[in-house]
Amino acid sequence: MANKKKKNTVYTLAGKIGDIFLIPILLLALVVTLVIFTQNQSNKVPSFFGLSVVRVLSGSMGNSGFRVGDSVFVTKTDTNSLWVGDIIAFYQYQDSADNIFEKIELDSVDDSVEITLEEPEGRREMSDITGGSYRVVFHEIVGVLMDHTGARYFRTKGSSNANADSILIRDDFVVGKYLNTPVWLRNVLRWVSSSTGMICLVCLPLGIMIILQSLALIEQINFMYVEKKLMNGVMHWQDREAQRLIKTGEMEIVCRIVMFPKVPEDEREDAFDEVWRFGDNPTESQKDLLHLAKLSYNILDSKSQKIYYEFWKQNLKFKSDIKVIDEQLKILSLNEYINKEKTSKKI
Repeated sequence: MANKKKKNTVYTLAGKIGDIFLIPILLLALVVTLVIFTQNQSNKVPSFFGLSVVRVLSGSMGNSGFRVGDSVFVTKTDTNSLWVGDIIAFYQYQDSADNIFEKIELDSVDDSVEITLEEPEGRREMSDITGGSYRVVFHEIVGVLMDHTGARYFRTKGSSNANADSILIRDDFVVGKYLNTPVWLRNVLRWVSSSTGMICLVCLPLGIMIILQSLALIEQINFMYVEKKLMNGVMHWQDREAQRLIKTGEMEIVCRIVMFPKVPEDEREDAFDEVWRFGDNPTESQKDLLHLAKLSYNILDSKSQKIYYEFWKQNLKFKSDIKVIDEQLKILSLNEYINKEKTSKKI
């Protein structure tokens, strides 16, 4: 029945509050920074539940309001639904296996070409080129074509460019369709991926969390020290540090058991009310524990400490707690022996 809960002190509460607010911020910053860093270093675009973050690397989409360095969201989509005017992110790669096929311009999103040919052997896929030297481009679709194998191709163009891109992009190399990313959100993503953003959203929260957790750890160590002093009878239960521990309601059960016989008899009733308080809505296990505590109180009043400790030894479940009780019984036996020796010497 040992109580293994964390002490609810100012420091641990501050740590919990910090966790609630700081951890989500830290995780978001880490994810966004990792995504952008991965894309910049390896030309890979990580996807989370079909959503990716793509960085605008040039001013080719300036007329559409996108600046160099902007980070935007793109979502994985059915390429059959893409049409002129859609903005997409794609790997700028032209597969040589497609060169032999005639591409026919489509007139609408529902238009198609009769499939009369099989896909050629050696036709590459996106997984074959990611991580290579082919950069990810963010441009607008200005034309849609199809060949007789059923593959679709997109003619793309930067809104600030005079001409369309020099190569057609097969649908296999489309990363995703632009998902409306407001300017303020783009600015946030830009800031998060900057050195200042890294410091503010990663290093600073991480530092605060380390400080709060360190303070909470120090508080726990201090309470362990206080519990030890109470169990050894070298600290009064009304001492300021002891009261701080008692008021948390999280003092170890074995500490309550061992310290109680060391409380002066005329103070035990008051001490019992404070030490064995479990709040207004105690759990069933706490109710059982309080019942045992009342029984042990009566035993201590009417019988010896040895019987008191034997009672608790029979009712505790954790071996570590029983070991502490055994140590107290050994101390009592040793004290009895010493007292007998002293008495015999006097006689």
